[in-house]
Amino acid sequence: MATAPAKPIPAAAGSCGGDDPDLISLLPDCILTTILSLLPLPAAARTQILSRRWRRLWPSAPLHLLDSHLQVPTSSLPAVVSRILASHRGNAARFDILLARPSAADLDSWLRSLAAKHLQELVLRPPSDEPLRLPPSFLSCRSLRSAELTNCRLPEDAAAVAEVYFPHLAELTLRLSRVPAAAALHGLLAGCPELASLSLDRVFGCRTLRVRSRSLRSLTVSVSLTRRRVLEGAEELEHLIVEDAPALERLLAHDINWGPSINVMHAPRLQMLGYLGVGIPELQLGSALFRSMRAVRLSAEFRCVRTLALEMADPQVKPVAVFLRCFPCLETLYVTSHMVVPQSMEILNYEMDDPLECLNYRLKTVVLKGYRGRKHELQLAMFLVRSARVLRVMKFLCENDCNLSWLTNQKRRLLLDNRASLGAQFVFQKITKSYIRFLKQASNISLVDPFDT
Repeated sequence: MATAPAKPIPAAAGSCGGDDPDLISLLPDCILTTILSLLPLPAAARTQILSRRWRRLWPSAPLHLLDSHLQVPTSSLPAVVSRILASHRGNAARFDILLARPSAADLDSWLRSLAAKHLQELVLRPPSDEPLRLPPSFLSCRSLRSAELTNCRLPEDAAAVAEVYFPHLAELTLRLSRVPAAAALHGLLAGCPELASLSLDRVFGCRTLRVRSRSLRSLTVSVSLTRRRVLEGAEELEHLIVEDAPALERLLAHDINWGPSINVMHAPRLQMLGYLGVGIPELQLGSALFRSMRAVRLSAEFRCVRTLALEMADPQVKPVAVFLRCFPCLETLYVTSHMVVPQSMEILNYEMDDPLECLNYRLKTVVLKGYRGRKHELQLAMFLVRSARVLRVMKFLCENDCNLSWLTNQKRRLLLDNRASLGAQFVFQKITKSYIRFLKQASNISLVDPFDT
């Protein structure tokens, strides 16, 4: 029986002609606009020349406007950005300013337009030493889910600040930014009921921050490497008080040479803590109190902490063992050798008078960063080798060349045959010296272990 010939597929509207159909144009508008939103803005905008149908797609697609993608002179960027915002009719997914230095009028106009377009992600990182003053219209961007503000000055209008409300904001990074007063920063945080991750990287204008948040899961704090800015009259964070953070899982301190003091009053779900070092004048965890890494009062209230990172000029057994006593359920320990030895740091000896719970039952991973095999580093490593009964892996991240002779000598001196955990592995790895402890952006909450860099 003869079969009927197959019917040809009709060419879709907007076809390029010939025998091949335009399969892309068969897709519905909602999928095409999503595809366009994933393209660099210049490429997405050029699709308007394809046909009448394509001419209306880009202006209604979710807008991803990054000034670094615009192929125009830097001086022309403000005008080009203004034209794009005026011609685009759809919502705004992301808006990044990395190269342009907008005028006050341009910035106000942009933020008003973006608020009307229900902007979700905002990155302001202007290329200037002078802080970018945010107009009150910034507070109208209530659809924001993520914001990174670098070298910016928050609005100073007291009436506007009192109305701060970002109901969907989940990630907030403030870097090298200024707040008019501590009350403004407290008001900003209070107006973010869904805030999950907060990074304060050298924020000026607030000496004492009291954190009260039912939603916050990650808090990162960083201060200046030197006192220069503070001595110039810029008030920087000196006291961080976590008063009530029932969902907080991570408390990360970066650039801890100069503080701040940290007081954790209520964080029942805290799992990751660090880096802690002598630069933190006072550390209070519940009723436990440390001053410059010296134990003043001990308690083991934070049984929820699983990962701890310490930074020491000359890693020693006693201060590490004292911290281990405070965290009986600790599973992962990082100890990093600091590049500068503070004068206040003394050499301490330690003899374990009674067993530590985490060493007997919990501690599985130890990472010694910047290891060089110095006397006290070696003593600390030997202490952990012979005491950690469930240890699985101990990593030595070394700054020297790790030659065979040095490795053989280290393994011999560590007395690995006397290890408490017979299944433990000991890994020596050469690393390049780095001052990067972990990612300081609020988005680091997506990292399983932010200290594993």
